[in-house]
Amino acid sequence: MTRGLVFFVSAACGVLADQLSKFIIAANLTPGTAIPESGFFQIVHVHNTGAAFSIFRGHTEWLIAASCLGVILALTAFFLRKKLPFLDTRPGVAALGIILAGTIGNLIDRVRLGYVTDFIQVGSFPTFNMADFCLTLGIIWLVLLYLTSSHSGGDASENA
Repeated sequence: MTRGLVFFVSAACGVLADQLSKFIIAANLTPGTAIPESGFFQIVHVHNTGAAFSIFRGHTEWLIAASCLGVILALTAFFLRKKLPFLDTRPGVAALGIILAGTIGNLIDRVRLGYVTDFIQVGSFPTFNMADFCLTLGIIWLVLLYLTSSHSGGDASENA
């Protein structure tokens, strides 16, 4: 599979997983409802008008602009990946693809609904969704790829 295909398939699968999971939650749980009602792990239907940890709550227009910038940055990184060897690998473009997926997933909600549907609650950590998971995983993955490539002389493994 070419790197371009890996990038776009990763992004498409991430957006699909995010939007499908949010649709299922919205169709089956009223906002504020939790399953189970208490415990360390819950599925909770929450409308979040802010960003991570609910910062910038109620500033949807700024968050839409930030998301658009995030999409532009992810696409730019993909198209300029040859300048950064750790990005020009299948794992590198897959990580960029899932970052793009997370950005687009929450952007769709903000534009369509004016808020993001969050539903995963683990302990006292703020409620999040699949798009947030994609963003976090993609960023951690890119950092690890960078650290690995810089310690191995800049040659990231193609199949890692």
